[in-house]
Amino acid sequence: MRLICSLLLVFICFVSVLAQNKVDFRNKHLKKDIVNIFENYPDVYGLQINFRNDIAESIYIIGKNKDNILKGSKYKTYYSLKYSGDLFFLKKKFPLIDKFVRSNRLADNIKVHERERNFVLVVEPLSTSIKPLSDTEPIYCGFRHSSLLEFTKLLNNHFKDGIIPSGDSILIIQAIVNKDGTLGKKMLLHGNEDDKLYSYICDNYQDYNQENKANLNEKGLFLPYLSGGRPFTSIIEIFVRLNPDKTFTVNGSGRERKLRIKGYEGGPNDPLQVF
Repeated sequence: MRLICSLLLVFICFVSVLAQNKVDFRNKHLKKDIVNIFENYPDVYGLQINFRNDIAESIYIIGKNKDNILKGSKYKTYYSLKYSGDLFFLKKKFPLIDKFVRSNRLADNIKVHERERNFVLVVEPLSTSIKPLSDTEPIYCGFRHSSLLEFTKLLNNHFKDGIIPSGDSILIIQAIVNKDGTLGKKMLLHGNEDDKLYSYICDNYQDYNQENKANLNEKGLFLPYLSGGRPFTSIIEIFVRLNPDKTFTVNGSGRERKLRIKGYEGGPNDPLQVF
């Protein structure tokens, strides 16, 4: 009898925890958006949206992955909501998900008894819930912030009207980041290598390195992936846009990238870090 009571108590506590994790939305339009998502994307089984300080910073789309560009297992694809390249591909492939995840004050519209500011919103066809967000993650490769500001300033100052591209003024480049922070092989995921915009970006990167060659350890544009304080060869994707006011927007992401560079082969003593 005592065992049965104990098991019943555990079950009640378990159900209570589940009930606390179930959420609803104050804005009824968000509920309609979720219905529309699963009606229009039959291969999508669920969403996992990661919030930090109540701001949606990334999303995993659960379902069959037919995209050969973005990182993902067969049934899980990652998009950073802080990186313009992933936002570009997300809006292009899943405009309804893009609209939902970038809804104004999305976190404030979540109705739940209690939650932290860092959490995962799990959206499924028949239920929505939250769970804790893990804060343990490696240091992915990316831009050195101060150097990115200097590089963008260089692009802005050297601009000439003759480099305006024939396309949409957006480049998305995947590149190998060597252990010393320099770029190795690269490949365009979006854009045209024949446009002057692409050569303009590459030429200015070379100029930036030449100007700072005596101090690239502290002023290099890219930071490699670090594990245990050691640098490793890794992948970054770089977004470049020539804005209507003829200034440049540049950002990137090295988290959960999928190798697309044709013909790249890492050495046995220098394995490529892919997640």
